[in-house]
Amino acid sequence: MAASQSPYACDTCRASKVRCDKTRPRCIRCLRMGNCCNYAETRASHRAHASHQNKPAVPGQSPFPRRNKPDNSISQFQPARGPMRRNRVPKACLRCRQSKVKCDRQEPCGRCLKADRELECSYPTGSMLTDKNPDATRQVIPLYKQTFHSGHHWSILVENIESLLKHHRWPGNHHEQHMEQENLYSSMGNFFGSMSPLHNATRRALLSHIPPRDVADSFVEHYLKIIEPSHQILHVPTFLSEAERFWDKPSALSDGWLAQFLAILALGCHLVNVSSGRSDMNDSGILPSQLLDAAQACLQRTGFMIHPDLASIRALCLFVIFRQTKGVVCIESAALWPATGLIVRLAVMMGLHSTAPLHNSHGRRSPIDADIRNTLWASVILLDLRQSLAAGMPVMSPSRDLLSEPLFSIDHALLGVADRPEGLLFPQLIYDTLPHIFKILELATSAQVTLAYSLVATYDRQIRALLKDYQKPFLSVHKSDIDTFDTKRFQWTMIDVFFRRVLLALHSRLYQEPQASTRYPVSYWSSLECSLALLSQQRELWDTVSASSSSGSTTAVTAAFFYARLFQQEFFLAAVTVCFHLVQTQAPFVSSADNSPKCQRQARHTILDLLHSCKEIWGNEKETSICHSRSFEMIGTLLAIVEDDAQPEEGRIPPPCPGIEPSLPTCQGDGEHEYCGEIFQLQTWNNLPSMFTDE
Repeated sequence: MAASQSPYACDTCRASKVRCDKTRPRCIRCLRMGNCCNYAETRASHRAHASHQNKPAVPGQSPFPRRNKPDNSISQFQPARGPMRRNRVPKACLRCRQSKVKCDRQEPCGRCLKADRELECSYPTGSMLTDKNPDATRQVIPLYKQTFHSGHHWSILVENIESLLKHHRWPGNHHEQHMEQENLYSSMGNFFGSMSPLHNATRRALLSHIPPRDVADSFVEHYLKIIEPSHQILHVPTFLSEAERFWDKPSALSDGWLAQFLAILALGCHLVNVSSGRSDMNDSGILPSQLLDAAQACLQRTGFMIHPDLASIRALCLFVIFRQTKGVVCIESAALWPATGLIVRLAVMMGLHSTAPLHNSHGRRSPIDADIRNTLWASVILLDLRQSLAAGMPVMSPSRDLLSEPLFSIDHALLGVADRPEGLLFPQLIYDTLPHIFKILELATSAQVTLAYSLVATYDRQIRALLKDYQKPFLSVHKSDIDTFDTKRFQWTMIDVFFRRVLLALHSRLYQEPQASTRYPVSYWSSLECSLALLSQQRELWDTVSASSSSGSTTAVTAAFFYARLFQQEFFLAAVTVCFHLVQTQAPFVSSADNSPKCQRQARHTILDLLHSCKEIWGNEKETSICHSRSFEMIGTLLAIVEDDAQPEEGRIPPPCPGIEPSLPTCQGDGEHEYCGEIFQLQTWNNLPSMFTDE
């Protein structure tokens, strides 16, 4: 008897795309290879059903089929079968599929590589192909909830706001699936050397990405004017002399230095594009991402994980800074946290934290070399701490032998910067306070330790006193010296944002407690004041960017755009913190405005105006990424809820400004111009002695 045949090929032959003889129980190919031969059950049942219908009637049997009762026990649990779809493996990337052209299935493919779109070359996953209905929305976990965050991250505030607005008009679709959310992980390249087209390139091919000298000098100049004063990654005289050697003989310097140089060119190219009003490519046709890929490829040619040096440490720091300004997705900020931790450990591995010479060094280090290493170590530690706060990750305090205090005994004449003493003021200022900052943050953010309110208030006064003491040397420069004024202005922006972020982390646990305005007034008002100060910084930076046509200082406009992008995590945290204060129903000064005094309504109106300007800023940036658009929608929704609650009842006269306790805002004035004096006046906190005096 001949073996029965199937009109469909078996699964193994279909997957291999070869001819199948369709014999059962196993086809000839599966029989020879010893594979399991399976036929699709749905097709087999369909064939059996079709053969049953075409079967001729048996003599003596009724030609009409017997009507049986349906088996409810089976049909009850059998799901409805939808339309059959082909489950094919996609043969083209998303860009080629959209253009309907042939794709070579490489990573990246040839067409994307020729069009300089290698970073956009990605292939759809199975989950992206299953749901073809664009109107169907699925409730998924947001990106910011897919990663662990400490209590000082804005995601914890968002969860608290959701609980406060559980029975309110908080929209339920703010967690809906975005069409590009599932492809974010596959589209972003890995840090510190992704599988880019340059990962196997030769040194000559990498050198070909360096622009001509006049263009490169422009990139380096922009970096040294805008980024270097507030980060202190390089020793500028040494770098300039090494750059001269490179232009004379490109093979004279190592691959690590070349990676550092290409990273500086990438940052400078990005700044030049900003100053010229372009988003990506400049007049020379150079992409910052191409320069960064070349820098990562150069770093891969070195043994930086086994034997790190100063050039590799600097290159890694520059990679992080580039990602901080170009990173537009919230998960990128979280991914930079382990990257900065790696930099700290590599710096410890090469002994940057120690003043004693290593065994492989010849003789004693010169004072200049020691100060260069100390400055770089301070920059690395500060970069890691800033990234921990921005990403909302645990603050891991280094051991005592890693933070030597005081670190700097710097002679400006030795370093050749006697005419620019402000160049070393920033790392000196921050590093000397880092042991105390680490101690405060470790106590305030630890899950096992509950910091007493009295200690929190004491730390708040000490940090504010420190912030006030260091404000004068940065803002005392006359505006006639434009370059020095802009440099110190943005250095002060860096310091102010850092310390206010520390204060928000210090009070993150107490100001979110119920009735925090009466139980923990210092934490309540300090968190509100720091958030408003950060939003004011954001508005000032973007006002500088928008005033580019009337302003004569192009450097200030470019620097303002750079720092506005650098602190986007801190600014969004400030906006969410202010919204958290406004949505509470039993809080003073921010309660419903129909029965509040005139001074409180005026202050509330000022805060709402500030939030409106913040919303406009995020609205201008909403096309940048998914996270920017979600931030704009979230702030707009919360602002609409607050404004709806603030509508006063018709015909109701607000009461006069009452006298209240010193812990709450006290209203003063002559009847026409009333203001709340204790809301923004912090002299009682700032005039206390600093915590760094020996008591």
